[in-house]
Amino acid sequence: MFARWCVSLIMCCSWVADARGQDPEPGQPISYARSISVPLNAVLLFDKAHDAWTWTFGKEPGAKVLRSDRENGVLEGMARVNFRSEGMWLRQESMGVVQYHVTLTARAGECTVRVTQFSHTGNRTSPRGGVHLGQLTRSPDPPTRIRGASIPSRRRLYAEVKDVAESRVQALLGAFEAKLRASAEP
Repeated sequence: MFARWCVSLIMCCSWVADARGQDPEPGQPISYARSISVPLNAVLLFDKAHDAWTWTFGKEPGAKVLRSDRENGVLEGMARVNFRSEGMWLRQESMGVVQYHVTLTARAGECTVRVTQFSHTGNRTSPRGGVHLGQLTRSPDPPTRIRGASIPSRRRLYAEVKDVAESRVQALLGAFEAKLRASAEP
């Protein structure tokens, strides 16, 4: 009986490990994470991370700190990426912002940065009304239907919004890591 239970437990653990190794579901919201190892205690690392936030994410349009908890080593904020399509189709209607949420967690020797909750809002003042794509997911199709747009056109616009947001956030994550490492050196 005990041996059968052990075999079942091992099989369950291997299924969980297999599930974790797979790519996320297409409908999953987009998120980015980076873990940075820095040889500092939690409080000093939080102070350095807060400074790096100020010089990177804090300089973005609409950036603001939502929560700063030095004792627990958590800083939460939000910012946005301005978006303007390279294509001519629905350029004025889709021009807008991609808002995102940033969470920094500083623990002794490690700072984790998570960027989540990407949401596109189009130009509300355009004559035909704004095209709002809403929450950005890993799916090739936008979560909302775009009036008068073919499937390939919707996908192209959605991919462009995701590419603009990803390239800006990846650049900010790289700059944040560089600033954090540089400020931590003696």
